[in-house]
Amino acid sequence: MSEVAPAASPIHLIVTCANRKKVVIPEGLRLGDLREYPPAERFPVWAERLATTTTLGIPAFDLYAGEHWQAVRTLQQTVNDTASLWVCSAGYGLVPMDADLAPYAATFAPGERDSAGSSLFAMREWWRQLTRWQWPAEYAPRSFADLARQDPRATIIAVLSESYMRACADDLREAATCLADPEQFAILGPPNRCAELDKFVVPVTATLRPVVGGSMQALNVRAATHLLTLAGSNLGFSALRKLAQESTESAPPDPGRRPAGKKLNDHEVRNYIRQALGDGDGVGTATQLLRRLRSSGQSCEQARFHALFAEIRAEAV
Repeated sequence: MSEVAPAASPIHLIVTCANRKKVVIPEGLRLGDLREYPPAERFPVWAERLATTTTLGIPAFDLYAGEHWQAVRTLQQTVNDTASLWVCSAGYGLVPMDADLAPYAATFAPGERDSAGSSLFAMREWWRQLTRWQWPAEYAPRSFADLARQDPRATIIAVLSESYMRACADDLREAATCLADPEQFAILGPPNRCAELDKFVVPVTATLRPVVGGSMQALNVRAATHLLTLAGSNLGFSALRKLAQESTESAPPDPGRRPAGKKLNDHEVRNYIRQALGDGDGVGTATQLLRRLRSSGQSCEQARFHALFAEIRAEAV
């Protein structure tokens, strides 16, 4: 009797969701609409609304829109049937690409109307509650750690933006400890933004943009497609990190990159935001104000600016 070949170890790719949706978001499914609820009640109300909505669900793969999500579609074509694709969603938690989701608005980007919280602690608590929410029951596991525990032989590659990396940091660290080998775990994203995750990060920086094309919005996923194509079947952390380093070092200059403005420290950014808000000149979102700051020849990292904007907004409450 012939021996049965052992099953191949599973590969899981997880990507950040997208703010843009292809359909209109119904009333009640915007996280910003729950601001009047006390923090302890926000998540139960949100979960109840998602669970009872009469809006027809759409497969996650077809729900999102924008350049970032077009890059996700290319990433799926790159891996074909060799990997399972998952979405890291601030509204639903960890869900597979074929999960039916109602259109919603929720994000871990700080300072936005539909942000999951106004502090890093609040963002992480929101993700913790999402991982404990059994919706829908058939879509287990609900966390990065559960995904790793399901099969410790698996390879997990998370392609995450800075804000989602920060929000999910505790879960990501736990997932790494559940796998049989540290080489089976990698986070593709910006380096030096979350100290407790640095040792797991395959760095993706703006230097790679002329190599992978597109705008900064889709950089992480485009870089993931590039690196996974080069890596072939060798998806270990060390191999991916080496390929990222080689691609970065050999990258040509980016002719379309805007010259860096004068970088402001936290104190200067806070003062800028307070003055703008105090002037009452129609400042809307953190994104709009950051755009104005950069057009004045000054600069601040997006995630840092959004966090400081949320902090100053909270002072006025």
